[in-house]
Amino acid sequence: MAKQPQTDSRPYLLSVRASIILALSALVGSATAGLTIASGGGWAKALLTGGAAAGGAIALFNQIIGDDGGAR
Repeated sequence: MAKQPQTDSRPYLLSVRASIILALSALVGSATAGLTIASGGGWAKALLTGGAAAGGAIALFNQIIGDDGGAR
């Protein structure tokens, strides 16, 4: 007898929208930190500017990425 495929009924920790927002903000923060280090800033300055940029990016991406499920 063939096995029936199991349905994935586990709830996910993050939605796809939240995952995209988090990934994009991490990308912005790490790019900002990398550019700060490349310009001669120290590690502490790079972490502070990267964190501030990531926080701002979260606010920006939260507003520009819709959560209506594609319906218009």
